[in-house]
Amino acid sequence: MQAKYPYYQVEPITDLKDLLEKSCRRFAKKPALQWKDPDQGKYRSISYQELYHNVESLATALRQLGLQPGDKVAILSENRPEWAMTYLAVTGSALTCLPIDKDLRSQEIFHLLYFCEARFIVASEKYIEDLLSMQPRLPALQLIINMDEPPKAEKVGRFTNLLEQGRRTVKRGDKAFRQTTIRPDTLAAIIFSSGTMGNPKGVMLTHKNIATNVMQTTQAVYIDDKDRFLSVLPLHHTYECTAGFLVPLYRGSTIAYAENLRRVAENMAEVKGTVMLGVPLLYEAFYNRIRAAIKEKGEARFEKGKKLARVSEKLLGLNLRRRIFSQVHKRFGGHLRLFISGGAPLCPAIARGFRELGINFIQGYGLTEASPLVAVNRDKAFKDEAAGRPMDQMEYKIVDGELWVKGDNVMHGYYRNPEATAEVLQHGWLNTGDLAYFDEDGFLHIQGRKKAVIVTPNGKNVSPEEVELELLKSPYILECLVWGGPDPKEAEVQAIILPNIEQLDVDFGGKSEVLMREKIEAIIREEVNKRCAGLATYKRVKKFTLREEEFAKTTTRKIKRYLYTETTKQVSAQGEG
Repeated sequence: MQAKYPYYQVEPITDLKDLLEKSCRRFAKKPALQWKDPDQGKYRSISYQELYHNVESLATALRQLGLQPGDKVAILSENRPEWAMTYLAVTGSALTCLPIDKDLRSQEIFHLLYFCEARFIVASEKYIEDLLSMQPRLPALQLIINMDEPPKAEKVGRFTNLLEQGRRTVKRGDKAFRQTTIRPDTLAAIIFSSGTMGNPKGVMLTHKNIATNVMQTTQAVYIDDKDRFLSVLPLHHTYECTAGFLVPLYRGSTIAYAENLRRVAENMAEVKGTVMLGVPLLYEAFYNRIRAAIKEKGEARFEKGKKLARVSEKLLGLNLRRRIFSQVHKRFGGHLRLFISGGAPLCPAIARGFRELGINFIQGYGLTEASPLVAVNRDKAFKDEAAGRPMDQMEYKIVDGELWVKGDNVMHGYYRNPEATAEVLQHGWLNTGDLAYFDEDGFLHIQGRKKAVIVTPNGKNVSPEEVELELLKSPYILECLVWGGPDPKEAEVQAIILPNIEQLDVDFGGKSEVLMREKIEAIIREEVNKRCAGLATYKRVKKFTLREEEFAKTTTRKIKRYLYTETTKQVSAQGEG
């Protein structure tokens, strides 16, 4: 499919070492990475030039310790400069990086290290004790490297010591890192996506895969060396690693690490951030807070501001939204220009709401197997209900309702899993497993996972995501999961709902009254019927149950469906027996 809209010019890169070297030459003096110093209470930074020297030093030290091209080095930590340096040193040395989800349980971490035969692991202090306890059962794991400065411990290397060792070697004339040649098909990383359907697989991404997607992304979304990214999502996830780390590095932007999710707005103000990647739940939380503040000050004033903005644009050609809604922009530091959403479908009203406030908002779609971006809305060509426009230099086709894609960003395969690879890769074409269609303007629309589709007894197909988006428009529904029930032969649209008790208390609870479950169920039943009224009859929720705790989620805040649907099916089957 040919794009109808022009792409931004980008500099060609062949691999991640090429990306690092070109950026560090072009933007040598600019701040590359920023992090909050807990002792000083303010952000510190290192320049692109300093970043390169640190990466070169670390890579040199790793080589001196005996690592050979193709060896695997794992990273396990929160977002921080040491994560970035390790990733760049490992991939730039023709080694393979194994980024690990910091929220995994010990046995899951052990399995990944054992399965991938990682030789080294670089981790922050909080994981060291656990790693030491499992090391005797990991025959390939030779060294644990601590990013922090703990008391001396046997069998644990120090990150700072490795940097210093590498610096001394480089000063003596060692040029091994600079002379390292990276082939396009060299394996850069193995990414284990947590997935919402279970059974995580190790996605093998080559340098060509990732470098291609970095260029594709910056062709579609304008980023430059004046941008300051706030890194919020976990770096082990390909969405943040490619679009929130490698893309800004490639364009000479500054990357600042958020302290935590609670302090995102405060950190954005501190670093004068211009761009942030997030997931729908994060943006929904932001927007709900903004709306609550607007409601408190008076809706009439807000509506008047929107009307003034529309008139100014129509009659004068001026966009005055940033000035009209300056208080919102001050909350984020006054420099924010772009929010990017991914990882799950976003309610279109949220995107439009931010844009009304003068904050550019776009969403995209991708999957780890595509490095990850497959489609993205453009700053001047967007549809809030769509996943976006296709990426440049990719082929697309719809087969039996499913989206298939082909391009240099598509993975090499699943690590040590040829059967799973054969299921999704055919002659270079990747079956995404997502139901999709293209509209008349060439925008891609995702309708949900094929595996999650509910097939009713009369043969109707229902996308759970479509119904969930409607239910989540209710202020009284915090989270929900729609599925077909435990018996596939008698499938019907059912929902598991987490009520928004705080909002229910505000709107329905008295000062001395505790909302009883029966009343909550009645309110939710009314809301479910109200929100489903616009759907076809066969798509409407027939049954629902309430839950009291949040759903377990992936690191991109998607509900792990299999934990609830499969468990319920098993319990039902046992009961029938």
